[in-house]
Amino acid sequence: MESAGAGRGARDRYSTDDLVPDIVAGPYLFLEPEHAYVLDNGDRAVGYVIGTASTPDFVAAYRQRWLPRLRIRYQPLSGPPVTEEDHRLEVMFHTERWLLPELTPHPAHLHINLLAGYRGSGHGRELLSTFLASVAAAGAPSCYLGVR
Repeated sequence: MESAGAGRGARDRYSTDDLVPDIVAGPYLFLEPEHAYVLDNGDRAVGYVIGTASTPDFVAAYRQRWLPRLRIRYQPLSGPPVTEEDHRLEVMFHTERWLLPELTPHPAHLHINLLAGYRGSGHGRELLSTFLASVAAAGAPSCYLGVR
């Protein structure tokens, strides 16, 4: 939660503090735990990298196995998104947006985040190297990462 919201944190920002983890981390940990790596400082998690070796396969599994779990807690929007929470829910229920034709040659994708005090010290590079080796071993020829 501390690294969400472009580093501003997301606690008490939405109707439930579970919204961001349910969208960003939960599906990867549930569907592809073999590609999830955590940086721990001995007391707590301070960073992570999660992702998939195949975005199309991940989207299919998300729709079949993850989204039904979320429908118990969240409902699709009845109109266009207005609030920041609405935009998050729009992403949750419209995973086809992840299937961009220009990214087809790069089937793997990832999410990485580190708390501010752990950036710039090589930890991110180590997490990325570990993740890339993991998806390469699973057959992914390349990976994409969106940055914001």
